Amino acid sequence: MAFVFQQSRLCKQRLSKVLTWTRNISSPVSSVATQRKHALSSILTSSLTAQSHCLHWDTSTPSKSTAKRHFSQKSPFEQPSVFDTEYERLRLRRNKHIRMHPDGHGKDILPGNYVIKKHPKTGQERKVILEHALGYFWALKELSLTDNKPILSNECIIPAAEAEKFPTLTGLHCLNDEIVNIPDFFTRNNLSKDATAQCTLVALSCKDFGAKLLPSWTKPFDEALRHGGDSHKYETVRITINEGRIAKLLSPLIVSGTRKNVPEEDHERTLLYYGDAGEMRDILRMHNIYTGYVFLVDGIGRVRWAGSGEGSEEEVQNMIDFARELTKPPQKFSRQSNKAGPRVGKKFPPQD
Repeated sequence: MAFVFQQSRLCKQRLSKVLTWTRNISSPVSSVATQRKHALSSILTSSLTAQSHCLHWDTSTPSKSTAKRHFSQKSPFEQPSVFDTEYERLRLRRNKHIRMHPDGHGKDILPGNYVIKKHPKTGQERKVILEHALGYFWALKELSLTDNKPILSNECIIPAAEAEKFPTLTGLHCLNDEIVNIPDFFTRNNLSKDATAQCTLVALSCKDFGAKLLPSWTKPFDEALRHGGDSHKYETVRITINEGRIAKLLSPLIVSGTRKNVPEEDHERTLLYYGDAGEMRDILRMHNIYTGYVFLVDGIGRVRWAGSGEGSEEEVQNMIDFARELTKPPQKFSRQSNKAGPRVGKKFPPQD
């Protein structure tokens, strides 16, 4: 409390000095002195009033040494912080049609890798960093809780009117030594820009464990759709995300190892990314980096279906049926020719 009294005493001393100086100024001498006196008095009075309203002291439960300072609510004229602006931008960009597992932690993760933690005694809520709240091994625990499926497969196709664009990622390295960007790479062969012209199965992984789960989706997809008369409508793109500086330094070794494990005919559809992909993963709700994720993308780059983990027979069959449905041409409504039938209307007698 000594700090409180010291601040109030200083404010009173400054106010008394200024008021004494303004009283010594004769009012009829000049109008400038009068305006200066009123201006200084109003400024000091308003500043003291603002300080008294902005700061208040918790005297109900004071500590032994000093009281705790509490700040009042934000002023209506205060601009939102950079953190609040970025948080709102990421929240609005999240894909709202991806189903999160009810037993997983992904449904509670906020943009920026934060979670809301509630105090057990006071009940107050605050934002806490994900690793600090759930531990550094939260992702491994989530895999056991969700059977490696933090994202549940969609039971139906996302409507075209509500489907959202696949997030942008630039500078991906293709195994045939090309640099490409997504989602432009998915629609590179669709010159007509028709949503039903093609369907792409995008398989993403960040770790080896997740990459080993993806063939349960990609292999049945290729066997059912990429061998036949309509094989040009379907494509499988595999993307490996390597985050961190160490992965960037080891990129030549990663490329050579990937080329050995991937068949040569799939090199042009296998992409490697080095860098930070946190925003893209947050948009697609890929919070857990230890599993694999699959997405069906239509001819203009919109996400129409999502899944994760190892695909079951039912999930894989639904994915294949949805891919065929996405490539069905729209129905054309044509007018049917009216067949000759009974004449409708009043029949007039022939005129002479």
